[in-house]
Amino acid sequence: MLGIIPTAQVLDMMTPDDDDSIDCLVVRDTLDHKRKSEHYADLLEEIREDGIALPVMVRTFNGQPWLVDGHHRVAVAVDLGITSLVWSDLPLDLEYQPSNPMLRGSWGPYRPAGT
Repeated sequence: MLGIIPTAQVLDMMTPDDDDSIDCLVVRDTLDHKRKSEHYADLLEEIREDGIALPVMVRTFNGQPWLVDGHHRVAVAVDLGITSLVWSDLPLDLEYQPSNPMLRGSWGPYRPAGT
């Protein structure tokens, strides 16, 4: 499924921590770290010129929405004042599906309220 979601709503979603701990964080808490990546400046310029080409991936776990892919795009959206994002509940790269634990078990598709 594809949809549009306010960037502010994504900021309050849970996200898997990107280090070796088992902690979970809220998306907004990870953005400074994402901005320090070596490709962030290039991504920011690309999105400034062409817009965001790929949706962010949102899945649910225990009934809560989680951002599982697209953290750098969310950081750029915040920095450029982009107020809404396209989301998908499946990865666009089909080769990514078999190895992604967030597509199995207790993880489910994201469905916003009212759909």
